[in-house]
Amino acid sequence: MINLLYGGNEYIFKGMVISFLSLVKHTRCPIHVYFLTMDLSDQNPSYIPPTKEEISYLEDILKRGNIESYITVIDLSKKFREQMLDGVNNGHAYATPYTMLRLFIDEIEGLPDKLLYLDSDTIINNDIEPFYNIDISDYDIACCKDANNWGSPSRWRFAHYFNAGVLLINLKRLKENGRIAEARRLVHDKKMFYVDQQALNIAIKDKLFLDEKYNEKKKYYPEVIVQHFCSVRKKWGWRYIKPWEVSEVKKKMSAYNDILDEYEERMKGLGL
Repeated sequence: MINLLYGGNEYIFKGMVISFLSLVKHTRCPIHVYFLTMDLSDQNPSYIPPTKEEISYLEDILKRGNIESYITVIDLSKKFREQMLDGVNNGHAYATPYTMLRLFIDEIEGLPDKLLYLDSDTIINNDIEPFYNIDISDYDIACCKDANNWGSPSRWRFAHYFNAGVLLINLKRLKENGRIAEARRLVHDKKMFYVDQQALNIAIKDKLFLDEKYNEKKKYYPEVIVQHFCSVRKKWGWRYIKPWEVSEVKKKMSAYNDILDEYEERMKGLGL
């Protein structure tokens, strides 16, 4: 059983469909997805969890890969309101509050000792089971360096600044050393541009750095395990292309055409 961690609001449903379609194309073992969400609609009308129907739709995709796969939805509304709603980074323009939910994993009962966290703007390009099985017993996380490390002054202090969109997590170790709790405190107290990613870079000490293919943010090649469509700093500005911008992705990465074609058909069927 592979234990995956995602998080977000209803907005990321389209991204999750693509990520799940790519996941089951390549991975056949059972998958347990833990999905972190919350309702903050009183703060922003778009801050609502996915509907039960949307979760069921996603679970049906998962079961196409293995009938034993399933999704557990975890509502962190109460914890976020109690510990983070009054924080200095709430309302930050760069990221929604949902990016901060993974900083509560040490307080969620029943989570497994090991998790693979994926952002919703990821496409899986190979079997993810060998990635999940990497031994990280002596590390807090396994991760990849961020693209174009020179892009922000906040990164210059770190010789090994990692991207937090794909993380293999040793939750047992992070509970014992308190480093997730420290990242949560930093997000609450310290104004930061990259918010949770920067806090994790400060708090987490023992990192296993992996080849870029495990979180490839700039180009496609057959060995890529996870293609991550995050923003990448270029000298002429920022590039924002997301998997659900189908025509743009197809221009650059035709290898994903089959997944994106099925995604488009599904969205038509849903009237989206």
